[in-house]
Amino acid sequence: MSALTVKRRRFPALLASLASLAAAPALAAPWADVGDRQLRMDVEILKSAGVIRGPVNSWPLPWAQIDNGINSIGNVPLAPHVGAALARVRALSNRARAMNSFEVMAAGTNKVQLVRDFGGGAREKADVAFHGEIDTGAFFVSYGAGYRPGQVGPDYHFEPGYVAVKSGNWAVYAGFNEVWFGPGNDGTLLFSNSARPFPKIGIRRLSPDPLNIPILKWLGPVKVEAFAGVLNEERDYRNPLVMGMRVAFEPTPGLEIGLHRAIQMCGSGRPCNARSFGKAWFGLGNADDGNLSNDPGNQLAGFDLSYARMIGSVTAKAYFEALAEDRRNLSLAHYARLGGVQASGPLGGQGAMWTGFVEWSDTQGAKLFGGGVVPGSIYNNFIYTTGFTYKGRPIGHSLDGDTQVLTVSGSVTDTRNRRYYASFRHIDLNLSAAAFAGIEPPRQRISQSRETIRVVTAGAELPTQIGDIRIEARLQDDAPDTPGTSKLYPAVELALRTRF
Repeated sequence: MSALTVKRRRFPALLASLASLAAAPALAAPWADVGDRQLRMDVEILKSAGVIRGPVNSWPLPWAQIDNGINSIGNVPLAPHVGAALARVRALSNRARAMNSFEVMAAGTNKVQLVRDFGGGAREKADVAFHGEIDTGAFFVSYGAGYRPGQVGPDYHFEPGYVAVKSGNWAVYAGFNEVWFGPGNDGTLLFSNSARPFPKIGIRRLSPDPLNIPILKWLGPVKVEAFAGVLNEERDYRNPLVMGMRVAFEPTPGLEIGLHRAIQMCGSGRPCNARSFGKAWFGLGNADDGNLSNDPGNQLAGFDLSYARMIGSVTAKAYFEALAEDRRNLSLAHYARLGGVQASGPLGGQGAMWTGFVEWSDTQGAKLFGGGVVPGSIYNNFIYTTGFTYKGRPIGHSLDGDTQVLTVSGSVTDTRNRRYYASFRHIDLNLSAAAFAGIEPPRQRISQSRETIRVVTAGAELPTQIGDIRIEARLQDDAPDTPGTSKLYPAVELALRTRF
């Protein structure tokens, strides 16, 4: 949703005096959550313009990193569309500094979207939620509740909700929040918002300052985050542990390099001791030979690269991500790949802007640069046969493994902060269906049959006096699990987000 109706809060009694505020620690939410397409694009424009520094390819994105840039720019002249992006980000930053904030979200659709991109959307045909935040300075509490009839498990939920403790340049948190690792817009390979957030504890560096270590200074700004969570559900091994880690750095302006990893281990009936943790951490014993006692669990590792810069008044970015299943010990094989190019620029001279991207993803396991395809290898494991999933959904790419997607997307944001967007997707879903027909549990969770699906989407995000309204229309020419048939599936999604 757009963040474009944010207004400055009015505090009573002259904010309890300017002097006391100057002496008090600044209140601010620890980070901007996954889901706001406009905010993400605005941040990337400001980064390319030199306003924000450091890696920005993983979300949530700490407000400390954003604020360090937007609060230090001073009176430097900016192109009108860059200035408009700065104003939108500042408005959200001001809201994040409130001691208490609330929002109500409601969405409804006749057919849930097939692809879940960075912006998310309704998870079920009806999706309503209330969310609040309390910030006391060192402690931050995010709480809420929602209702989605038809989802796996109870219809109610408490997502997102977490407690964060800030200390210096670090924050430790516990609870439910979404994570997006990687530069992709339409999808990402390791951790995304595809599945509902699972309970986790984690740590995140708030400002990506260079490391004050001589041999590591060449890395430039460094961002670090790690977490451990539990897939709290009934599955082949109940309540397995999932750990995620990411380090990103920017050795030269515009070039961002990210390294990420996930480990799935433990669970009811599985070894979960110091020895198995050590083997998992160093990637030892992963023989994929069927010896459950030798293999500590399921491991995935990958990297991403992106380069962004201003070319005249246009922001251009190219990016690539790869994710590998382990093969033996420290060896990686069976890569999924994702890459794309994106650009944004001014539309007229009053602050309007256009954006667009082309993105390709291939979640078949293969050699890094193609060939040697290994069907069913990505997001699957011979120990954890229910795969890298939570509540029936992939934790990585929203269309699961063995799928190729080409996406072409564009949007326009006008001078009144109204955003209009459209996209076309060509999807080859479950390319390995024939190889695993009838095998339980299924290797592909979205469709048991191979399908070729084209999806056209158009929508608008409109700021109004009652909140931000999103209207989206979709039309796809096929659907999962419809072998031998093809028809049109129209859909409309309406959503409202009100903040106060």
